[in-house]
Amino acid sequence: MTTSTQARDAQAPVGAAPRPLSELRPGSRAIITAVGPSGPAAPSAAERHLTRRLQDLGIMPGRPIKVLRRAPLGDPTVFLVADYELCLRKRDAALIQVADPAAAPGSGRHSGPAAHRAPGRASTAGRSGQEER
Repeated sequence: MTTSTQARDAQAPVGAAPRPLSELRPGSRAIITAVGPSGPAAPSAAERHLTRRLQDLGIMPGRPIKVLRRAPLGDPTVFLVADYELCLRKRDAALIQVADPAAAPGSGRHSGPAAHRAPGRASTAGRSGQEER
């Protein structure tokens, strides 16, 4: 299975209703669930090339994305992904499926340093005034 096929076939989080990134409004946040054309038809060479290019730019399933702003006439749109701004045409953004971040697995958990500690280990910060080493 190729990388572009894997990205296209990636499953959305349970309970999420994936939709095209092109439908989101500025200020919206989402989680990328799939990259590439959807549907039963085999993707064209141009679609496969664009899917690969989007992946090379950091558009990967599971990655958060935010809509920053749209051009005055509605196209293109600027997105924040992987700590950089990416400008995409509406037709290209339509190849990216996204879901509400609240529906993504682990979205309710704390994402700070405590979330990355080994299970069962409590932080000593606050008790002794020093961070755990």
